[in-house]
Amino acid sequence: MVPSPPQLTWRLKEPTPEAAQALSQALGLPPLAAQILCHRGLHDPEQARRFLCPGLEQLPMPEEMLGLPQAMEVLVPAVRSGAVIGVAGDYDADGVTATALLVEFLEACGAPVVWDLPHRVMDGYGFKPQRAQRLAQAGAQVIVTADCGISDHEGVNEATRLGLPVVVTDHHLLPPGPLVPAAAVVNPKQEACGMSAHLAGVGVAFYLAAGLRAALREAGWFQNRPEPNLRHSLDLVALGTCADVVPLVEANRVLVAEGLKVMTQGLRPGLAALAKVAGRSGVLDTMDLGFYLAPRINAAGRLDSPDPALELLLALDEAEAMGRAQDLDRLNGDRRQVEAAIFEQVLERIGGDAALQEAACLVLGGEGWHQGVLGIVAGRLLERTGRPTMLFSVQNGTAVGSGRSREGFHLQRALAAHAELLTHYGGHALAAGATMPSESLEQLARSLAQEAARQLPPDTGQALDIDAQVSLSQLGPQMLEHLKCLAPFGQSNPEPMLCAHGLEVASCRVVGENHLKMEVAQDGARIPAIAFNCQEPWIDKGTSLSAAFIPRISTFRGPHLELVIKDLRPS
Repeated sequence: MVPSPPQLTWRLKEPTPEAAQALSQALGLPPLAAQILCHRGLHDPEQARRFLCPGLEQLPMPEEMLGLPQAMEVLVPAVRSGAVIGVAGDYDADGVTATALLVEFLEACGAPVVWDLPHRVMDGYGFKPQRAQRLAQAGAQVIVTADCGISDHEGVNEATRLGLPVVVTDHHLLPPGPLVPAAAVVNPKQEACGMSAHLAGVGVAFYLAAGLRAALREAGWFQNRPEPNLRHSLDLVALGTCADVVPLVEANRVLVAEGLKVMTQGLRPGLAALAKVAGRSGVLDTMDLGFYLAPRINAAGRLDSPDPALELLLALDEAEAMGRAQDLDRLNGDRRQVEAAIFEQVLERIGGDAALQEAACLVLGGEGWHQGVLGIVAGRLLERTGRPTMLFSVQNGTAVGSGRSREGFHLQRALAAHAELLTHYGGHALAAGATMPSESLEQLARSLAQEAARQLPPDTGQALDIDAQVSLSQLGPQMLEHLKCLAPFGQSNPEPMLCAHGLEVASCRVVGENHLKMEVAQDGARIPAIAFNCQEPWIDKGTSLSAAFIPRISTFRGPHLELVIKDLRPS
């Protein structure tokens, strides 16, 4: 039997009326908005004010980034001498945007630049020796990595052997053992670093550029040439940060908020074209970046070479940008088809395997599965089953895989605990990847299932955190404007999740394949609502129900309030 989506447990956050009232009075906010700020840990009025009004002046100074002085010792002389700088990025949207930022910035400083992105299948993840060789053949005399390198001793050693000093910029967790032997390591996850550890790879690249600009300014480099305006690069920072699903707190919140403003100005032809082919217009938000733009950037590296995505971001001509954006849009459609086929295969295998149906962590391998979409499929299976999932593509005795996890099961640490089975691994708490001999796949599956069974509660259902219970009459336009001030939304700052009881379905109809379009009513108030992928046959006109939802402004047929329903149950 194929697992059904897990029952969500509604977890209503405890109100803090005194703290919320104090914040409401200090900032002139409605009690609901003030209560949500308290749920975000923002009880102090000044701290909350900074949160509501993120600005560049709130960013930490580049000097707080460990490794930056050593990086300047390499890069300042390189720029001043005209040395060719090679940028070695990664194949995902974070790595591609980080690469674009560094290439663009270094060229604006007058440096000759070459770049290299890995092919997911032929190169694999990280800064491998062959990539150092390719950059050397392209003429690089110095290498800067972007969103990779922290685990790549062999690649750095090869570059050193070739006479190329390496500056590693990365944000991934440091592996056990000695630090990678680079000329400089810029990574906020180093223990002694005072910078926000939540930065994405593109955020680290931004800070490297900011530090290098300051050092070159001090050296008088910009006396006879224009100084690059790094604000113009914040659109790349916002896109890469949202794509990598890092917490939108501290510096990330500022970078994304300011980057969205830059993006709205339409200064970059590639992003303007990408938004157009994705059907997004007007003022973009983090949902547009994460669900529409980033998947199209990622599609190139998932199915083939990531180079077209980088070329799109660097394009200066609108016609060229539109052509490249259309190519990425087609690739994204292909990606969806490949992903759907693997998803159905996995569901079929789970449905026919009693052991898999009981496993606390799902680990499966398949011959010929496309490596590029395994992380997405793992995420869909996590959502479907509530269980951490790793999927591996098996070919010629090697298994290469990606996984997604949930709160309470740190996937990267779980892999580290079984490093003897793996040839390579890396990632974060909720997303990780690994390479291993295919003969060890069954043992890893057993080990991770046992580990997950120990760490996770027996019920695989997931909690739905709810900020407050409300009545529909509270949800007027003014309230929504106040809730929008909590944006940008994302990891660690989700959109406000509310719930209401005793709602009557005034009308309902199925739209698309299985989306339920409704109007819900309560005490005279009536609001449109939509439940995506809703398979609840008990719902009809006149049904009384409770709903957990996110209030949003829909622009379809004119702007209006709409409830995006996340869970429903009889009232």
